[in-house]
Amino acid sequence: MSHRCFLLNEGHLSKRRSFQKFIILTALTFVGGLIFTMTAKDGNEGKKVSPVFKAFHDCVRPNLEHLKGNYEQFWHSFTSLTEGCDDLEAYKALDIRTVENQDETKYVAFPHRDKRLTMVTLGIGHDVNAEIKLKELYPNIEFFGADPASDINKYLYVNTLGGKYVQYAVSGTNRLQKSRVYTSKLRTHLKKGRSIFAFCHEQNVHIFPEEKSEEEMTIHIAVDYFLKYFLFKHRIDILWIDIGQNEYPILEQLHNDGLIERKGVKICQINVELHKDLIEPKSGAEIMKFHDFVWKLLEDKKYIMMKPYYVKGFSFIRTFIVNVSDKECTDLYLK
Repeated sequence: MSHRCFLLNEGHLSKRRSFQKFIILTALTFVGGLIFTMTAKDGNEGKKVSPVFKAFHDCVRPNLEHLKGNYEQFWHSFTSLTEGCDDLEAYKALDIRTVENQDETKYVAFPHRDKRLTMVTLGIGHDVNAEIKLKELYPNIEFFGADPASDINKYLYVNTLGGKYVQYAVSGTNRLQKSRVYTSKLRTHLKKGRSIFAFCHEQNVHIFPEEKSEEEMTIHIAVDYFLKYFLFKHRIDILWIDIGQNEYPILEQLHNDGLIERKGVKICQINVELHKDLIEPKSGAEIMKFHDFVWKLLEDKKYIMMKPYYVKGFSFIRTFIVNVSDKECTDLYLK
């Protein structure tokens, strides 16, 4: 009887020890996870913040705070609420100049020492006026342009500008999807078998006016893949994006630990046109993506947004984004 009690007691003790081990293991796992989470958070919060970013953050965020989560109002009010932050004292560290194309102004932060720069145009749109003017101001630039419509864009980017051209739409992933593609008289002209040079002579033009944009299915290349393995570049100095609503997947990759950063590519400055309701079906998702992009950008402490411009009739926003965090960019562009 006593022997049987001893065995039962041993069984209870064994179960009790196993239960205690389970509790200890669970507690250690929880504490470890908590420490990891806090470390990751502290790592981001402890990141050295540029004085330029701090000035941007301290001016812009209070103006937007009351609209957090209000996507529609955020979209329509962003420009009016933030344009007053464009002349901050800290921004004098940047040498910002302007170049114009047919219908807009592009902003460029010039380097404070002579260095070979790489510029990428995503969405040429039958217009290289601004690129030509930039080349006149700073000749030491290598130009790369991508647009799914080659009829006019290839001629302008290669023959007029002297850059390199690829016939692809660049966005977030490698796949076949919708794009907004500009068309003009030249497409009809070329379909008749006549040369682009004959068209230029007859029309006496070097820049082709956009007549309309059409929705087409085009081949898309992921931006991280394009920059890393098509261009073989680890630093893009100047990036211009006007790709008719396909810009959002690119912007999402700009954030800390995004695909572009994971590929080891730094982007120093961006002019981007942000659209909504261009591609069917219209869902309103773009204003949510814009809202989330801005708030994530404020958390990342990597980029600042300047020179916002809202075009009500066409419902798009233009803005200038500058990298004030990556040393490869700040050493070149911040005084």
